[in-house]
Order: sequence, then structure tokens, then C-alpha cells
Amino acid sequence: MKAAPLKEPYEFTIQEKEIPEPGPEEVLIEVSTCGICGTDLEAYMGNEPSSWNIEYPFQMGHELSGTVKEVGTNVPDLAELEEGDAVVPDGRVVCNVCHYCREGQYNLCENQSYIAAGFSQYAVYPYENLISVPEGVSMDEAAFTEPLSCCINGNDKLNDVPLGGLGVVIGAGPIGLLHMQLLQNRGLGTVIVDLNSRRLQAAEELGADHTVEVESQGEVNQDVVDLVNDVSHGRGADVVVSAAGHDPSVLQEAIDISSKRGQIVYFAATMSDPVTLNLDPIHYEELTIVGSHDSTFGKYETALEVIERGVVDVDPIISHRFPLEEIDEAFEVAKKKKDLKVMVDNPEAQ
Repeated sequence: MKAAPLKEPYEFTIQEKEIPEPGPEEVLIEVSTCGICGTDLEAYMGNEPSSWNIEYPFQMGHELSGTVKEVGTNVPDLAELEEGDAVVPDGRVVCNVCHYCREGQYNLCENQSYIAAGFSQYAVYPYENLISVPEGVSMDEAAFTEPLSCCINGNDKLNDVPLGGLGVVIGAGPIGLLHMQLLQNRGLGTVIVDLNSRRLQAAEELGADHTVEVESQGEVNQDVVDLVNDVSHGRGADVVVSAAGHDPSVLQEAIDISSKRGQIVYFAATMSDPVTLNLDPIHYEELTIVGSHDSTFGKYETALEVIERGVVDVDPIISHRFPLEEIDEAFEVAKKKKDLKVMVDNPEAQ
């Protein structure tokens, strides 16, 4: 089998390896396709995302779908996993004994490790980490389960969202476009903000009510403020999702465009120095700011149900695809952030 670990920053290597044997409580899957995530890009560029421990050669790929090829001897029938089943893995391996695991908050496990093997042809996962893909959901769609589950985790933190209100998403990358569709499903009108006209075009095709193309980051944009005030009749946005990484100023913009009692979902790691914010509106206007990180097993199932029912359309978010052997080129395209989701395919997958 072929695997493509990161040899060093900006360089992958294609390795020939033996297909791994699943242990008694593990399952061997053949990878179909895997999306490139923003955290993958950080590692590619020599950064170390929070909770990652990079040692080269470093295997990546967590937005994947695949097919069961072999089931371990002790995998219980209750798992309902058979050869040929379409599955998506949650790569998080949790301890199940810390306070957060016992509360069901597996994304906050204090002792977790991670299996990331999407940029290889085969991978082994514990059977408990596999979620079956419903009939009618394609492998491409299923590969969006992980990022969509993370967006659902953030969306579920919103309370008392007013029907017919206004939601603003800052950042029209793949994550922003998923958030936008979830807000639409809540009955909100949507405003999408980005630097990139290609991404804003995709937002419009997916039903955005308004888009704003800004010329630069690093400061609050008056065009955004004016549009939000106009379409909200001066009240501001009921919900703002910050989905633009590396620009801490978007949080100040989110605060400035929120309505009284507005809710802000902060969904982007800046990986930058601390920033200064005007916090008075949080107090005087009773704003709510919630952080959202990762997801849980249950959110994976919800994500697949949301895709199956057509609540979220992920196919238009795919802009490029490359075979595993061309993974370096795939990451260079993704690094430019001019388009949308870049997929890395296993061309031998059945």
C-alpha cells in the first residue's frame, strides 16, 4: 500500500508499506478520499496546531471516508460492521475515564490521542471509532462528516435563535459555507464576508442572501457594518460566526456588528499573539461569545443525517481533487486559499 506522510515542512514522501493487520477489536478500512483541513495546512507549513505533537515522518488526514476491508475477531456483532460497509472514522482516541469523557464531552478529553491516516490507502481504527455511512450518501459527501460535525458542535451552542433573524459568517471557506447552511436551516437570513470573490460566488450559489468582498484583514470593515445595519433595520446580527483564521480582528468585528443579546461563535484559531478588544459591548449589550472546538461521536452521526436529508449540500464546496501521489501539489493549491475544499483521492479504492 501507499502512504504519504509529511517528511518535513512543505514536503511529503510516498512510502510503500505493508497493509496493516487489524487487531482483535480493530477494523481495516480502505480509504476512498480525504479532504485537506486548515490544521493540516498549518502542519504542512511547519506550525504545530494546538494538541498536535509532530514528529517526522508525520502521517495526516482526518477528513476521510472509506470502506471496511477486514473486521477484527473480537469486534462485537452489535457494532454492525461488515466487509464492504462504507464508514467514516473519528480519529480521536479518548480515555473514557477523565471528567470530560464521563460528561460525554469527548472533544475535551484530557488524555486523548489521535489516529490520522487519510493520506494513505489503508488504515486501522478501533471499531468504536467508526460510523456507518447511510445509503445514498456518497464517499465525497461522507468525507465532510468530520468538518461538518465540528460546525454542528458550534451551532448547537446557540440558544433562542430568532426565526427570521440575521446570521453573519466571517469567512467563506469550506467551514464558513457549512456554517452558513446551518444558519439558513435555523431560519436566519445570511450575510457572508470574505476576501475572495470565488468563495463568495460559491456562497451565493449555496443561497447566501448577501455577500461582502473585503479588501484586507486586520481591521473592522465599515462596508460590513453598514450592510448588517441595513438588512437588520439597525439592530445588528443575531448570530455571528467567526470562521476566518489568522485574523484576530474578526472577533472585534463580530462584537461590533452584533445585535443586543447577540451570539458569537468563535470558530477559528488565530495561532497569533494576544489581541486587544473593546469588551464593553459584551457587558452593556449582553452579548454571548462561545468557543467551539472539534466535535463528539454523536455529532458525526448528526452530520451524516444532515447530509442524507439534504439540509447541507457539500458537493459544491469541492473545488480540486488530486490522487495520493500528487499530494504535494494538492497542498500547494490548498495553501493559496483561492478556492475551496481540496480532496486527495485513493485512485485504487473500489
